[in-house]
Amino acid sequence: MSIKPPVVWCVGGSDSSAHAGLQADLLTGQDLGCHVQTIVTCITAQNSKEVRSVEPVSLTVFNEQWQALLDDVPPAAIKVSLLPSIHMVKACSVWVQRIKADFPNVKVIFDPVMAASSESGNRLQQDSVGASLLESLLPHVDVITPNLLEFERLTGLSSQQPVVDIQSQLAAYLISSECTWLLKAGHSDSEQATDWLVSQDAVVGFSYEKLTVHNTRGTGCTLSTALASFIAHGYDLLDAMTMAKAYITGALKRGVQIGVGAGPLGRPGWPLQIENMPTIVSPFSPIMSMNQPFAKMDLGKMGLYPVVDSVAWLELVLKQGVKIAQLRIKDPNDADLKHKIQQAITLGKEYDAQVFINDYWQHAITFGAYGVHLGQEDLDVADLTQIQAAGLRLGISTHGYYEIARAQSIQPSYIALGHIFPTQTKEMPSQPQGLTRLAHYATLLKGTFPTVAIGGINAERLPAVVKTGVDCIALVTAITKATEPEAATRSLMMAFEASLGDER
Repeated sequence: MSIKPPVVWCVGGSDSSAHAGLQADLLTGQDLGCHVQTIVTCITAQNSKEVRSVEPVSLTVFNEQWQALLDDVPPAAIKVSLLPSIHMVKACSVWVQRIKADFPNVKVIFDPVMAASSESGNRLQQDSVGASLLESLLPHVDVITPNLLEFERLTGLSSQQPVVDIQSQLAAYLISSECTWLLKAGHSDSEQATDWLVSQDAVVGFSYEKLTVHNTRGTGCTLSTALASFIAHGYDLLDAMTMAKAYITGALKRGVQIGVGAGPLGRPGWPLQIENMPTIVSPFSPIMSMNQPFAKMDLGKMGLYPVVDSVAWLELVLKQGVKIAQLRIKDPNDADLKHKIQQAITLGKEYDAQVFINDYWQHAITFGAYGVHLGQEDLDVADLTQIQAAGLRLGISTHGYYEIARAQSIQPSYIALGHIFPTQTKEMPSQPQGLTRLAHYATLLKGTFPTVAIGGINAERLPAVVKTGVDCIALVTAITKATEPEAATRSLMMAFEASLGDER
């Protein structure tokens, strides 16, 4: 039985050249496994060189499209783009407000299209519409995605200033609505550009090297629809934004020349190329990156990866032949902490195993550990340069595409992916990732970073997890709560090798 795809409504204009507009929305959504339904705002006569005419549909037809779709199936996300008149802006606002009231989980992405990127005659919207866009729509929108020129026309603010100043000047908008602003820098002249995601509480940058390509029509349409599509699949905003940027880079690389002017983007499929991922940056701190990669793992010793909270448990799993393990002592005030870390390091050397120390990187350096494992929150306080200079391997926890992108610039020894299933060991702020997402992560990182799956994995789930292509499977309670933990460890090791053999 086929799986029902998420439904995305795209509100915008029909582009007769099929380079942008609703035609690009349809291609993008379908490329990303969504069912796109359209609400047409206008018919345009345009080609790769120019826009010749724009004919809005009647408000009657516009409203009937909304009602017809709503009478059948609600969307998982809505993308709004070209609204050619004030009357249509206000009508759209009424519909979005109604849907948000009835279906509060539906996210709305607003791409304030004002002009086409064709060479001439590119005006798509009445000059008087701009102010109405923010007044009428912004209170009901979750993300607005203007390029720098559109941002200046909409707000009257300069885009040529530090983003923290822009955040301050947007305060009135950010307070009056919960909308997040995505300021797109694709039209900037610099070789390295950064798109800034600005909310009342945070500013996050997605930096990328600008490509020297000719076929760029529909870039804004494609980005906003990709963002809506990933949100429709259940990804949070930071993950969806990371994926949308990776998708756009892949699409630009595959652009095609159709007519005389700039051609449309290609459709690269699900973002599975690590080289297309953006670099995550912050205006408040330097880019978290390393010039050299951390020391490499011995891939031959990767496999079953027990995570245990005592030296006794560590010795137990190492005696069964485990070649990679982690000591995770949760209490930083443990009076015997240093001694336990020393014992763990000694055991790792005795059994020729890759033993990682969770969190306590200073002690790991002092006592010469094989490696240290850090969570996302630890990355902001740990001295990564000092860890690397000491020759330690580094493992990093991640919980989605955004954190993977953040981790990749550090070039760790491995990347942990979790939590895959509901877990008993600690409270998690994120939702379980599941096997489909895990397979995507494993494919994305294959050949670049070794991967470790973690979270709620037991003997029954282990074979399916191995089939996703990860290099290691971390377990906790499958061993520590087993009636016979020694036998359970050996059995799990055999199951991992058997499942790995099935995949070869």
